[in-house]
Order: sequence, then C-alpha cells, then structure tokens
Amino acid sequence: MRKPEISVIVPVFNCTKFLPEIIGGALSQEYEDFELLLIDDGSTDDSLAICNRYALLDERIRIIHQNNGGVSKARNRGLDEAQGDYIVFVDADDRIRPRYLLDMINAALSPDVEDLNTLILSDYQPFTEKGPEKRTFPEPFSIDFRNGNGLCAEYFRELIFQFRIFPPYCKLYRRDIIEKHKIRFREGMKSAEDFEFNTHYLAAVDHVKYIDSVQYDYRVGYKKYVPSNHGVLGRSEIKSAHIMAHGITDLARRMGIMETVGPEIDLWAANKHYFNRLRMLFRESSRVSVQERTRLYRALIKDPVYYSAAKRGAALLPGSTTRMIAMKADYFYVWLAFYNAHRYEVE
Repeated sequence: MRKPEISVIVPVFNCTKFLPEIIGGALSQEYEDFELLLIDDGSTDDSLAICNRYALLDERIRIIHQNNGGVSKARNRGLDEAQGDYIVFVDADDRIRPRYLLDMINAALSPDVEDLNTLILSDYQPFTEKGPEKRTFPEPFSIDFRNGNGLCAEYFRELIFQFRIFPPYCKLYRRDIIEKHKIRFREGMKSAEDFEFNTHYLAAVDHVKYIDSVQYDYRVGYKKYVPSNHGVLGRSEIKSAHIMAHGITDLARRMGIMETVGPEIDLWAANKHYFNRLRMLFRESSRVSVQERTRLYRALIKDPVYYSAAKRGAALLPGSTTRMIAMKADYFYVWLAFYNAHRYEVE
C-alpha cells in the first residue's frame, strides 16, 4: 500500500457494540486516500476479532495490538505508527458521516490556508439513543495568530465555551508539525489530556480555520466519568484543572483579548472547575482519609494561574454561601463542614 494522505487513528477498548458502525463509517468515506489505524488497547471482549475480520476486507486497515495502557497511550501508539501527511482521530463509540475526511482535507488544501501552518476544525453533533441533542453551529471563521492583537472574542468563545477546541476529533492535524514539536498525549490523565495536546498544537501553528461541516456524531453519556481517586478528586483531576486554566488564558493572551474575555474565564474557572473540584473532593468515600483530602485541597489551590482565576470568578458570582466561603473563609475545614452539611450537593 502506498503512503496515504490521512492517517485515521481509532483507539479500541472493549467496544464490540459500536465497532462495526465506526469501521463501516470509515470505509464509507467519500475521500478514500487514508489508512485506518485500529489501536487495540488490550481489549478483553471480541473487539480485536472484529477488527481482524474487517482488516481482511480492506487493505487500508492496520491493526496494532498493545497491552492496556489507556486512551492516551493508544493514541500515541497511533501517532508513532502513522504514515499519512495528516492525522485525524475518531473515538470507537461515536459515528462518522461520509464527508468527515473530505470536508476537512478540502479545507486544508484550499488556497487561503495551503501554505500556512493551520489547524482545521469541523464540528460534531451530540446524540443519545433517543436522537440528536440541541447544539448550535456558528458561521465559518478563521483565526490568524500572526495578527495577534484584538482578534475576535466571539471566536474564542466558540472554541472554549462551546468545547470546540477540547476533543481530538473533528480536527485535521499536520503530522509534520506534530513530529517537529514532539506533541503527544500525556499518559495517565483521565481528562484534559486531549485539550493539552491541542494547546501544544495551537502553539505551533499560525492559523485556525473552522468550517461549517458537521460530519461527526458524538455519543453522549456512554463515556461516564468517574474521578480517579476511588470516586473522589484525585491528582489527575487537579492536574487537568491546572492544564485548562493555563491553556485557556494562554490562548486569550495570544489572541490579544484577555481584557475582553478575562472575566468570563474567571467565572468559568470558579463555576466549572473550582466548585466542581471541591464537590469531587468531598464526595463520600471511606477509602480517602481527611488527611489525604487536605493534601489534595492544597495541591488544587497551589497553581497561581488557576487559583487566582477561580477567586476572581467567585467574586463575580451572585451572593451565596459558597461565594462567601470562597471570598472570606477559603480553608479546607470550612469547606469540609459545608459539604458535610450539604451532602446532596456532592453526590
């Protein structure tokens, strides 16, 4: 098989229910110059057997088996094995429509971005077994970081607050940029490893192009998140909060819009991350001691970028007990007493 234009990387772990649909969707792409890398991450069900059956039907499929190491390790193995000029990621439990690859490669090869270091973004439609969920889609837009000052704040909001920059799917990456800057997914993380990967890639490009293509269906609710520390806040969730705080503020500064969107970032840090992480920290679990929770709380507030944003965001919130504690009594044992008295807010 000759060198493909695109390498499509699919981590596979115990997903027999969905594999035929996602592999079938890949093989039905209108753009055909790709290889499909199925990275079996130590599946214990029939996933590997299903992959092998499809590989007999199409020479574009390559199967790589490894011992279970998590989705980041599987994606990294795919990057190590990839031969295409471009990289696309797909999750095995989602669905892709026929123009998923075609729309993104056409955008990458268009005259306005062909000679630029560019990240191409398309979009996704969330769905459940009951059907599609509501999601709005903006008009196409481009961000040229070389202009670097006063770029459109609304584009930032679309990328961050509508979660368009967070996942690895619905993006077309240039493999030479990934390899030149040694960009890989941080292994051992349970969340934000994909956002961190994308922030490293963004730092290496001059241009972002969002296209009005919705060819990816994201399955909602299947990937239920469980905190890493016996169901309680762990080091992974703390690190992910810090990664997001730095990545989001760095992007705003690079776009020259920190003054405009700074308060929105602060509110995001307080609501979505600080109070969310505190609820995780004080979940009921006999396997996590008060002493361990104390250490985790100190680790959470140790990062100055994250904690300063959370404190500023708390000050912007309407009056509440949590706001008062955050502003005047932000201590571990005060939060412990509060959440013990409001257990329903934690579970």
